[in-house]
Amino acid sequence: MADLPAPEDWMHLALELARQARDAGEVPVGAVLVDASGQVLAKGRNRAEAGSPLLHAEMEALASALQIRDRWSLGTSTLYVTAEPCLMCLGAMVQARIGGLVYACAEPRFGGVAVLQGLWKEGRYPHRFPVFCGLLEEEARDLLTDFFYQKRTVREPG
Repeated sequence: MADLPAPEDWMHLALELARQARDAGEVPVGAVLVDASGQVLAKGRNRAEAGSPLLHAEMEALASALQIRDRWSLGTSTLYVTAEPCLMCLGAMVQARIGGLVYACAEPRFGGVAVLQGLWKEGRYPHRFPVFCGLLEEEARDLLTDFFYQKRTVREPG
């Protein structure tokens, strides 16, 4: 029996999706949803600039997974994301009943994990899941930092 890929492997895949988003002019965030057997259920990358503000990497991965499975079967899955999810995406994770969340780096402006954890402490949102931050943090943070640096310093001619 082959060994299951390590969590770093899933985050590397999410980082590749984030680079694809960056190359398409999107905020570089990627997401991979993996079940307990090590099967990739779904992948996503940001597409909000090209389509809808709802098209975050996490939302794309969750929507794809929910097309093949019902939300009650996602309880053994883990979502690997390159940046801390926003409140919209966290709400979708609660509703989809995921089993866990691993994200690479904090998102100080729009990240919502602390808010979600506060709601859990208040007794709201009965579906809870473990959350881990910091896997390949530097690589993910550098990708975001470089993207926004380029956005601020490179201007269109004219």
